[in-house]
This record gives sequence, structure tokens and C-alpha cells, in this order.
Amino acid sequence: MKRLLGLVIIASIQLQGCSYVGLGDDGRGKTLANLPEAKLPDTKAKVAVLDVARIEQSYQRALAVADEPKLRQQILVRLADLEMARSEKAQLDATDMRRFYDKPVAMYSELLKLQSESAAPVNGIAADQLRYKLAKALSLDGRNDEAAQVLDQLANTNPDSGFMAETQFRRAEKSFADGDYAAAERNYAAVVNGNSPELKQNALYMRGWAQFKRSDYDLALLSFAQVLDQLLGSAATPEQVDAVLADIGPSKANLVKDTLRVMGLSLSYLEGAKSIVSLQTELGSRRPYEYMLYQQLGQLYLEQKRYTDSAETYQHFVQHNPASDFAPSFSIKVIDVYQEGNFPSLILPAKQDFVERYGISSSYWTSRKGVIGNNSLAYLHQSLQELAQFEHAQAQALKLKNNSEAMRAFARAAKWYREFVQTFAKDAQVAEMTFLLAECLNEAGDLPAAMEAYEQVAYGHMDKLRGADAGYAAILLPQQLIQSARSLPDNRLEEWQRRKIQNALNFADVYKTDPRAVVVLAEAANDLLQQNSYEDAKQIAERVIQWQPAAEGSLLFSSWLILGHSRFETKEYAAAEQAYMQVLNLLPVYGKNPGAPSVQQVQERIAASIYQQAEASLTFGDKDTAIAQLMRITQLTPNTEIAAKAQYDAGVYLIEQEKWAQAENVYLGFRKKYPSHALTATLPAKMVLIYQNQNKWQQAADELVVMERTSTDPDVKRQSLFMGAELYEKSGKRAQAIEQYRRYATEYPRPLANNLEAQFKLTELYRASGERDKRNYWLQNIINSHQRAGSAKTDRSTYLAASAQAELAQPAYDEFTRIPLTLPLKNSLQRKRAALEKALKAQEQVLGYGVAEFTTDASFKIGEIYAQLSRDLMASQRPKELDELALEQYEILLEEQAYPFEEKAIEIHQANAQRSWKGTYDDGVKRSFDALAKLLPARYNKTETRVEVSNDIH
Repeated sequence: MKRLLGLVIIASIQLQGCSYVGLGDDGRGKTLANLPEAKLPDTKAKVAVLDVARIEQSYQRALAVADEPKLRQQILVRLADLEMARSEKAQLDATDMRRFYDKPVAMYSELLKLQSESAAPVNGIAADQLRYKLAKALSLDGRNDEAAQVLDQLANTNPDSGFMAETQFRRAEKSFADGDYAAAERNYAAVVNGNSPELKQNALYMRGWAQFKRSDYDLALLSFAQVLDQLLGSAATPEQVDAVLADIGPSKANLVKDTLRVMGLSLSYLEGAKSIVSLQTELGSRRPYEYMLYQQLGQLYLEQKRYTDSAETYQHFVQHNPASDFAPSFSIKVIDVYQEGNFPSLILPAKQDFVERYGISSSYWTSRKGVIGNNSLAYLHQSLQELAQFEHAQAQALKLKNNSEAMRAFARAAKWYREFVQTFAKDAQVAEMTFLLAECLNEAGDLPAAMEAYEQVAYGHMDKLRGADAGYAAILLPQQLIQSARSLPDNRLEEWQRRKIQNALNFADVYKTDPRAVVVLAEAANDLLQQNSYEDAKQIAERVIQWQPAAEGSLLFSSWLILGHSRFETKEYAAAEQAYMQVLNLLPVYGKNPGAPSVQQVQERIAASIYQQAEASLTFGDKDTAIAQLMRITQLTPNTEIAAKAQYDAGVYLIEQEKWAQAENVYLGFRKKYPSHALTATLPAKMVLIYQNQNKWQQAADELVVMERTSTDPDVKRQSLFMGAELYEKSGKRAQAIEQYRRYATEYPRPLANNLEAQFKLTELYRASGERDKRNYWLQNIINSHQRAGSAKTDRSTYLAASAQAELAQPAYDEFTRIPLTLPLKNSLQRKRAALEKALKAQEQVLGYGVAEFTTDASFKIGEIYAQLSRDLMASQRPKELDELALEQYEILLEEQAYPFEEKAIEIHQANAQRSWKGTYDDGVKRSFDALAKLLPARYNKTETRVEVSNDIH
């Protein structure tokens, strides 16, 4: 009985398909031992055997006498259902193995046959329901292959059946059990895409297994991911996943676990962690359970003792999820894997990576304001000490062997010391770590950072053992940087000088009895000067001069020099001049000292002081006094650079006062005295201005020629050439102007506006010189330049091109009007027509530009061409041999030929005249009105009547 019950339960599970189908790690599926405990049907729902027998006997008797097919089908349906119920009870009560459902199978089969013959539902029951019942009977009888065939028929013949979801699920499970995973995948997919929510999740899960069995791991991952999406979909972030797992219950939680396990297997068969990224890309957005995939895969590799793969999986998560809350624990897992796998060479780099990712310098730390968890913080404390000690020991060992390698090792040790100090500022070891940091930085050649660390030891921690030496080192280090690292940015040099000064002042205040104090103070004064702290430099220099016991002479000399420079910079120019005189007095004794200025340099400073006095006069608006002071510099110190600049500036101020003649003399003198000076190259532009204001056009043009020849700036050369042409034209030098304009038009096609203006100037100059062919050439060139301009065309270029086209069209118009119609008329008319076409084409080209001024003129001329042709026809020679009648007929014929042209002329002139309605009333429109007055005098040759209007009130 137990064996029979087991078979019934198996059949029931295959038909209903409502439970989750889980597979083991080997993919063979669960056994009978995994099935839930069997439950018998509710006895209250049974039908009494006696009642069923009586009903069946009634239906059998009715069936024996029924002739009508429809009635017979109705009876068969009732009998088949009764037989189905009888067979189910018999199977439950049986103690042996045999077939119980032959009768209902036969009856449902007959019903299907009858329905196919009648093509109508049996007693209102459709074929899909009959096939469903038939398949159920076959399945309960263990005839699974036959049941599968019936389900296939149902699926093929009734795709929209309400039983389709369960049918496809049964077909899928049959295919899966038979090892036909491709068919199983298709049928599970049909359930997934159907409208049966209660089967969809099971089908999705099993579709993934079918794909897994087919080794289609990519598709399997997508299916399993959808299962997780359904189960964990309410988790918006990874941190919410655990709460969702607790809420969904043990059964679904186990399904999540099984799904992750098979996904881990799939990923291991693909590209591991890379496939997780591919999966996320395929899904379109990152899932909150992503970290679980990495965790599952990493653990799987670890269980398989694939340590490298396991570590790389955790690393891959960290690399692609650096900001995740799980990132630190995954990084620790990497280190744990290396330790378990006994990879000592990888442990230290892994710890280094951990510190760099989650330490105080990391964005991870910054974004969380240091709140990274106690476990991670403790790991940082331990790792930083281990890394610093290891690198420091390595550096000490390398120091005697390889200096460059040792420096790099010291730098690495300093990095970890610094991070320890920054991370654990209140730690008991911080003072010692700071000193070790300074030592390592110094050995590594990072002097700025070492200086800062020494400052902290000397003046922050006030370390009694190392404070004095650390303080003096903080002065020496910036000096070394200033002397040996001039190639670095100036702002860093200024910072080091400033730090050196402050450290020197601190040293002098804290260690007053130290014999190095006065020397440090004198150097601080010089450094203050270099940092432009002139007020402080003056105070310190005066302090050194007044130092007791008196400082030695070289310190006094440098202090006087510092005092002079500082006074100059604070605009005490007279006092600065006096200080420089003190320096000149001491130069014979101390002028040979390193860094001492030369006589020439001191003279330059004196000249600069005078120059600044001139600047002060300018500030007060006294330009005359300023000019006199500037010219005095050229007399007192003519060999200084300032003298040249002073004379140049004097010319500038004369120009500002519009003293053109004096400015001309100053600059001509400058050009003669300083022919090789850099400022000499700038004189042509100023001389142009001076000459222009004196109406010396040719001299100004000559200066522009010099500018165009000597300048390396393309824009200056171009502008000088054009402006020079204008000035030559203005001075009456037509040949030079033509040459300049021609060069400009040839060499500078852009900008288009200037190029066209140059060409226009050439046409005007050639008009004046009477060189018609050259004028026509440039007129045509204007047209060509405009046509080639493309998007650079402007209203001005269009106007110039239209003007040029109008002028070039005039000869064709004139030629047409000059041709008379003589005998033989055919020949002269042929020439006339050819001239007409040429003239019309030329005028139409003018119209194409759409410029009103030329459009109205061209329209007038086109009208006149037709009017002229009409007039010429009427004025043509008549054959002499015609008698009076023939001549009259000839006249009529001519009028018939001339009339259309006159009408065409009237039409064109009227259209042109109508432009006045829109506000255009230029010469072309006026001339069309005049032409119409002659052509249609009754309409257009009327006298205007003026009506007087009175505004008086009557």
C-alpha cells in the first residue's frame, strides 16, 4: 500500500507542478526522500460507491438507447467523469500495481474523437479540457509518455487555453526529467511569459536550471537573477537584504540560498567575477544582492582551494564597488584568503591596499567622516604599524647598498608613519611616530614634508630630547630647498622662505643663548626681503644693525642693502637712494663677498629711484616734471637699461599731450641712440600715429611698410599692408596704393570684408587711371570672391558683387541698343536677338543678388530691352520694292511682331514700379514710371491734383 501511495504522489506532483523543484549541487534533482509527507484526501469529500454505481447504471442504460450524437456525447462526458472518480478511488484503495484508468482514458479519447468529427464542444466542454482530463488520467496511470503526447496536442491545438500554463509546466518537467533540457527551457519560458503568477516563479527557477544543464550559463544567470529580483525585490540597498531575507520566511530564504549557490557555480564556469559585471550590465541596473554573488563565488573558490581566484573575486568586488559598506570586509577577506593559502608575498601588498582604500587619505574615509567601523579601524591601526616598521627596516638595510632604493623605501615608511599620525592623532605613540616620520622624510629627500614634521616635534610636541636640533633642522631644510631646487614653482620657494623666516624667529626667541641666533636673524631679514615682506625686512635689518654685541661687518653690509631695497619697495625713494649710497661706501670692502652687488647694479637702483620719482609726479598729474626727470636719467646714467626706458616713456607722455613735434624728435633720437634695443621695434606704430597727426601721410605709410616687413604677427602684417595702402592713396601716391591693395587682395583672402574692400579700392583707382581692362578684371574678381565665400557672405559682399555685376552687364545692354534693324531684316534681327539674350542674361545675373538698388535698375533695363526691341522693329528699314498695299500689310506685320515686346516691357515696368508700394522708390523705379508714361500715357502721364484741406472749425 505504501509503494502504491508513493507512485500516486509522484504522479500527482508531476501533474500539479505547484511546488519548488530544487536540485542538488550535482544537478541530478531531489529523490523520493526529499518529497514532503503524503496526505490523504479529505474523507468527507468522497462520493458513496453505491451512489456512483447507480448513477453510472442510469447513464449506461441511457447510452444504450441514445441515437442522437449530441445526447450520446453528453452521456459519455458524465460517464467518463464517473469512471475517473472510480479509478482514483480504486487506485487509492489498491494494494497491487496495475492500470486503473483504462476506462476513463478510452472514454475521454472517444469524446475527443467525437468532437473532432462534429467540430463542436462536447456538452459545452472544449477539447482543451478533455485533453487535460485525458492527460491527467494517463499520468495517474503511470503512462507518462502518452500523457506528454496529449499535453503536446493540447499546447499545439489550443495555445490560448486556460490550462496552458499548467500544461506547459507539465511538459517542461517531463522534458527536464527526460533530460531534454532545450525543450524544458522552451516550455518553462512559456510559463514565465504566461499569465499564471502561481507557477511563474517555479518556472523561472527551473528555466534557469534547464539553461544550466545545457551549459548556457549566461542565460541561466539571467533567469536566476530574475528569481532573486522577485524574492529580494523589496530591498532597495544591499544593507536591506538581510531584513528582506528575514521577512520572506525560511522556505523562500532557502530558495535564495539555492539560487545563489547555482549562480556561483555558473559564474565559476564562465569568467568568474567578470561575469558578475557582465550580468549587471545585461540587467540594466545594479542589484542590491550583487555583493552576495561575489561572496558566494569567493567562498566557492575558497572551498575548492582556488585561493587566487577567491582573492581576485573579492578584489573585483572592491574595485567595482569601492564605496560599498561591504568593501572593507571584502578587502579583509582578501588578506584572510592569502593567509589561509599561505601567500606571504601577497599579504603585505594586500594590507597596503587596505590602508590606501580605507585609510584617512581615502575617499572612503572622507565620505564617511572616519566612521568606517571598529573592525576596520583596528585593522588600520595594526596594518599601519606593520607597514611602517617593515618599510623602515628595509630602508635601513638598503641605505649602505643602494641610495636610490633606500630613498624610495624611506618614502614608503614615511607614508605609513604620516598616515598613522593623521589617523590616530591622540595615540600615545604619536610624538615618537612624528619624529620617525621626519627622519624618514629627510632620508627620502622630501625636505618640505620633513621640515613640517621637525616643526611639529620642536614647537608642537616640545620634545626635550630632540626639540633644539629639530628646530634648527627646520631652518636648514628650507635653505637647502631654496639653493638646490630652483626649478620648482616660485610659490613653493616663497613658502619655504617664509617657513625658514618663521622658524628662525621662533628659534631666536626660544633659544636666545644659542650662538647661531644672530646669523639666523640676518638670514631671516634677507628672506623677508625675498618674500616681499618689506616692513618686516626693515625691522629685522635694523635689529641686526643694532645687535649687541655688534654683528660683524659683512652682516652689517647685507643689512644696509636689505634696508635700501625695503625702503625702495615701500616707496620711500629718497630714503632708498640714501641707503644705496651707504652701500656704495661699503662696496670697496665687502663688494667681493658672494652675493654682493656690482657698481652697475647699484647705479641701476639709483636710476630706478629717480624713475619712481618721475612716476610719482605722473601720479599727481605733473607730466612736464615727469618728462624732465625721465630725460635727466638719460643724462646721469645713460648706460643703464632704465635710461633707455625713460627716454621711450618720455615720448609716450609727449604723445599723450599731443606734442607731436617733440615726440617725433625724442623717438628719432631714441632710434638713433638705441638701434638694437627691443623697444625700437615698437617705434613704427608710434611714428605712424605721430605722422598722421601732422598730416604726413607718406611718412606714415612708409612706417607701415616697415611694420609690414618686420613684424612676425600675421595680423599686424595684414593690417599694416591695408592701412599703408589707404595712406598712400590719401597722399596721392596712386602707384604705391595700387601695389599695396593688389598685394592685400592677393595675399589675404580672409577676412572677406577687407579683401573685397581692397578689390573695390582697386576698381576705383583703375577707374581714375582710365585702365578699363584692369578695372573689369577686379570687378569680375569681386564677383568670384563673393561666390566662393559660402557662409562668409555678408550684405556688403553681396552689394559689392551686385554693383560689379551691374557694371559688367552694361556693355551687353549698350551693345543691344546700338544694333539697328536693317535690310536684310532676317540677318540684322538675328544679331539683335543674340544681343538681346546676352543683355537679358547679364541683367538677370544682377537680379540674382537681390540688392534693391540694382534690382530696380536691372528690372528697368530688362523692360527697356523689350521696349527697345519693339521700337527698333517699328523703326526698321522697309523694303523699297513694296507697293502701297504691300507696304501697308508689311506695317501691320511689323506691328504684330512688335506688340508682344511692348506688352512685355509694360508688364516688367509695371512690376518694377509697384515696388514703390512697399517703400522702394529709387532711380530704377522712377525710370520705370517715366517709361510707362511714354508707353501708357493715358494712365501714367497724368498731372497730379493737389487738394487743399482746412483744419478750421466752421
